[in-house]
Amino acid sequence: MSYIIGIDSGGTKSELKAYDLYDNVIYESVGGYGNPAVNLEETIANVCYIIDECLKTLGIDDCMFIGIGMAAVEMSDYAYIIGNYIEATFEIQTIVINDAEMACKAYLGRRDGIVAIAGTGSSCYVQRHGRGEIVGGWSHILGDEGSGYHTVIEAFKNITYEFDRDVPYDCLSAKLLEQIGGSSRSDIMKFIYSNQKNKIASLFPIIVETARTNNPDAILLLENAGRFLAETTIAAYRKKNFEDEITIGLKGGVFKHSSIVLSSYKYEIKKRINNFVLIEDDISSTKGVCNIFRSR
Repeated sequence: MSYIIGIDSGGTKSELKAYDLYDNVIYESVGGYGNPAVNLEETIANVCYIIDECLKTLGIDDCMFIGIGMAAVEMSDYAYIIGNYIEATFEIQTIVINDAEMACKAYLGRRDGIVAIAGTGSSCYVQRHGRGEIVGGWSHILGDEGSGYHTVIEAFKNITYEFDRDVPYDCLSAKLLEQIGGSSRSDIMKFIYSNQKNKIASLFPIIVETARTNNPDAILLLENAGRFLAETTIAAYRKKNFEDEITIGLKGGVFKHSSIVLSSYKYEIKKRINNFVLIEDDISSTKGVCNIFRSR
């Protein structure tokens, strides 16, 4: 049976799904992270591993196409390097695009609209008349506001403020420091500067859990995340001068796991955009490969 492979490769994990030619999922797996800005060699190794496992299961001769949505591939020649490597390794036509564009193809196909992504990193992809562009998604040094990583970093900035002023750690700070196994200056700096962004972002659920106890510091961090994500969405909206109702897809664990982020996001969007429809269903970005394959 002929099939195609779609991969959503991000800062925490790489998700693979294989589809038959009727868009039905026939195989799925999850592998290691896939962000070349973090580590190119490990990204290639992680993605190749899950592709190889899929091909061994379903048969390499029946695979017609591989589509990969990957964070940070617009940097340098990553898309070209990774795409060529995978195509040469498996001898299967391969395309590598930004993960935001892949999500847009999954949520909207070729229809006009915006997809806002908030996971380990954050970005928007805005599309009109078949043409699109990324807004935000500047990675962890220049941007990623509203992402899991950025929100955890903001929490640690609060910790450094408390540390320097001999202020007793608040509940959230204490929980985060307990998780990293220390509260000294050395412990804090070692954790932040010795770990990759996915490891740091993995502390985001602690902020969500603490907010459920009505902790004001955690709640404010999540409300701010929603505001940041809304600002990026509004910037994307203005780029294309939409006049009619706009469809906005919401993608990523930050939206999915925090009702506070989602409520804050919706509140800000409603203030600035008059006519919109939200797609809140968690659609796998891998499904974008189906629309890409059909439109080649």
